Amino acid sequence: MPNSLRFTSNIKKEHLLTFYAITLFYFFESAQMSYFNVLAPSFLAHGGGHHQIASISAAYYYGCMIGLLPVGFALDYFPLRKILLWAIFGSVIGAVLLMAQNFYLQWVARFICGFFGGTFSFMGGIKVLSNLFSNRFTFFMGLFLSAGMFGGLICQYPLLLTVNTMGIQTAIIIMAIFGFFVMGFNFFFLHPLSENNHPYKKRSSATQGNVRAYIAILKNYRNWLDCLMIVLLDTPVSIIGTLWGIVILMSHYHLPDGISAWIIMSLFSGLMVGLPLWGALADKNNYPAWIIIIGSGASFLSLMLMLIINNPSIIVLGCLFFGLGFFSSCQTLGFTWLTKNMRPELIGTNSALNSMVFMGTNGVFKQIGAYLLSIAPLVGITSSSGNLLILISGAMLFTTLYACVRGTLFNKVEKLFKEKLPTT
Repeated sequence: MPNSLRFTSNIKKEHLLTFYAITLFYFFESAQMSYFNVLAPSFLAHGGGHHQIASISAAYYYGCMIGLLPVGFALDYFPLRKILLWAIFGSVIGAVLLMAQNFYLQWVARFICGFFGGTFSFMGGIKVLSNLFSNRFTFFMGLFLSAGMFGGLICQYPLLLTVNTMGIQTAIIIMAIFGFFVMGFNFFFLHPLSENNHPYKKRSSATQGNVRAYIAILKNYRNWLDCLMIVLLDTPVSIIGTLWGIVILMSHYHLPDGISAWIIMSLFSGLMVGLPLWGALADKNNYPAWIIIIGSGASFLSLMLMLIINNPSIIVLGCLFFGLGFFSSCQTLGFTWLTKNMRPELIGTNSALNSMVFMGTNGVFKQIGAYLLSIAPLVGITSSSGNLLILISGAMLFTTLYACVRGTLFNKVEKLFKEKLPTT
C-alpha cells in the first residue's frame, strides 16, 4: 500500500483527470472489442451464420490493422488533444451505425470503430501516459491495461442480462450512449501534457531514414518470432474472450447462457490478476524465458483438462478458465522482449507494425473459429466447439516449445548468418 500511495502522490489533479479520461476511452474500446461474445448467441438464434457474425466482429480488428500507421502519423503531427477527441467522435459514430439492420452497414460500423477507436485509444493512451508519467509509466500503463480487461469482463454477464431482457438493439444503443458519455468526459478533462506539433518539413528529409527503418524491422527475425508468440498466447482472448466463448460453453458443455457468461468473466479475471503479477515477476528476474514456458505450459494443461474431463462442474470450469486467463497473461513479458529486440530509435515504428500484425491476426482467428464451428468435430471430441479448444491448445503447445528453444535458436541463427543483432 505505501508503494501504491507513493506512485500516485504529488501528481497534479489535471494529470490524473487526463489519465482517467484516456483510460475511460480505452475501457470503452475494450468493451466494444469484447461484447460480440454476448451478442453472438443471439445473432445465431435470429438466423445469423457463424461466418457472418465472425466477419462483423473481425471488421473491428481489420479497421485497427489498417489504421495503425496513419494513426501513428496523426499522433506525431497533429495536436494530441484535438486528434484524440476526433477519434472518439469517429468511434461513437461507428457505434451508432451498428444499430443498422444491414450486414454491410454493420461491417462498416465495426470497421470505423476499430479504425478510430481501437487504434487511437491504445496508441494515443501510450503517448499520453508517456508524456504525463515518464517516471511512473509502468505503473500507470498497468492500470491502463487492467481497465481494458475490466471492459471485457463487464461486457459478459451484465451485458447478457441486457440482451436477454431488452434485446440486442437495446444493448447496442446503451453502448452508443455510453460512447457519448466517454466523448463528453474527454472533452472536459483530457488535457495531454504535450501537443507535439512537429514541422511538416521534417517529413521529406526523414523519408529515406523511414525506408531504412522498415527494412531493418522486416529483417529482424527475432521481432517476428516473438510477435508470433504473443499472437498465439492471445488466442484465449481473441477466440474465447471476445467472440466464441459463450457459444463454446453452451454447445460443448450444454450450459445456459448466463452461467457461460460468468465463466467467461473468470477468464478476464485471471487476465486482470495475471498481467501485473507476471510483469512484476519478469522485472524482478530480468525477463526469463521460464515465465513463458510455465505460463503457456499451464495454459495447455488447462485446455487439455477442458477437453478430457466429462461433464465438469461449473466451479471446475470456472477455475480452468480463470487459470487459462491467468497463465496466458504471461504474454506481458513478450512485449518487453519485443522492445529489447530493436534499437531504441525504431521502437515506435516497430510497435506500429507489430500492432498491425496483432490486430490482423486477431480478426483472422475469429474467422478461422467460424470455419471450425461449421465443420464436423475433430477426432476424440463430441462437438464442433471443441475444435476451437484444440486450436488454442495447439497454439499454447507451440509457444511452450518455442520458449524452450528460443535462446538456442537465436544463437545458432546469429552464428549461421554472422549478423550483428541488437542484444537482449
